[in-house]
Amino acid sequence: MTPEQRAARVRKLVSAAKALLTLQVGLFVGASRIENVLRTLGSEFDTKHKIFSEFTKAVPKDIPVGSARLWWDAEAMLKTDLKLASVEERFRVKLLAECVVIIRQYD
Repeated sequence: MTPEQRAARVRKLVSAAKALLTLQVGLFVGASRIENVLRTLGSEFDTKHKIFSEFTKAVPKDIPVGSARLWWDAEAMLKTDLKLASVEERFRVKLLAECVVIIRQYD
């Protein structure tokens, strides 16, 4: 990766962290975006900020997240929200705190 590519990816990481910290996006969507950017930056970044992948892995696969929620039956989707809220509650503070770390370190 060239220095320019790395700089662009770091900017994208900071942007995603800001969007999650300000709750412009939901926890799962924001964490997924950050996790994807971290992967493109390499294992050093991915390992350093592993809370995002830990969170996305903790969300059960049968729970609709992001735009998939638009396609689900509303009643069925809302029943899964209690499970999602429970996982989000366990990770919320850690995710937001790690966003602060990313912004301070790379912005």
